[in-house]
Amino acid sequence: MFKKLFGRRRKDSKSKPAAGTGGAATSTGAPANPKPKKARSPEAVCGIDPKKMSRDEIRKRLAELFRRHNQAEASLDPELREEARVMLDAIVVCRQKYVDNG
Repeated sequence: MFKKLFGRRRKDSKSKPAAGTGGAATSTGAPANPKPKKARSPEAVCGIDPKKMSRDEIRKRLAELFRRHNQAEASLDPELREEARVMLDAIVVCRQKYVDNG
């Protein structure tokens, strides 16, 4: 349906750490709680480049993203709703910055 953003994986199977490991590392030796990824800018999240795109192109791209993610915000899937909420926040920031401040 919608492309998952930020490379998140579904959390369908939740496993507990093996006994005796203390939860510090998985069986592969990787840390149980990896470092969080760097936050992306609203421009990167929306896929716009203000240096290469005109104001009209940015407006059209943001309108398209708004339609898509506004519908997704009403989804019953909590991950999809959260993704839509993040995208809508990024769209608002970009619109105020590049379209409305003419």
